[in-house]
Amino acid sequence: MASRLERWERELRSEAKGDKLKLFKDHLKKLGLPDESENLLRGTILVVQACCAYAALDGQSYAKFLAMQKYQPTAADDAKYALTFDLHSKAFARVLVSAKLETADLADLYGHPWSEYEICGYSCFWVSRTDGNPLSDEEIEQIEEQVTDDLRYDYSEDELEFWFDDSTVKGVLLVTVVDIGFLDQDEEDDE
Repeated sequence: MASRLERWERELRSEAKGDKLKLFKDHLKKLGLPDESENLLRGTILVVQACCAYAALDGQSYAKFLAMQKYQPTAADDAKYALTFDLHSKAFARVLVSAKLETADLADLYGHPWSEYEICGYSCFWVSRTDGNPLSDEEIEQIEEQVTDDLRYDYSEDELEFWFDDSTVKGVLLVTVVDIGFLDQDEEDDE
């Protein structure tokens, strides 16, 4: 696993450096996020490594998923959507996925420890099309169902709250995820 991942990381870094991270800068700008393209590169590497590790733990091949993780999304076969994770404002990560979103286990990533940032999981993520077109109403409905199925497989309604917003960034779906315990703590702090 290490050599394949290392080769992928070298290629991604090389393409990003050759482009001076312009593609990542443009992607962040489209989502209304700060220009932290270096953090997007680093976060992407960490999240892709985690996705590959979870696939390996589940006895699944991650070769197709890893091959899809191109710097230039249009160069990635079968990549229909970009999932852009906010790792609690410490970093961002962009993962390319097929129409079924199956290669990025959202529940596992939500509980994943990012030791480099001393945090766990993500606070939200955006779903956008890799071709730059806006998501259709039908796509949004399908994505909402897939996200719900993924997160509810591991987390009950008593553990996790999440909601969808397709109005903040035109043509993009924002998914915000919060621990119920965190919400309860906020309510106690307000009293």
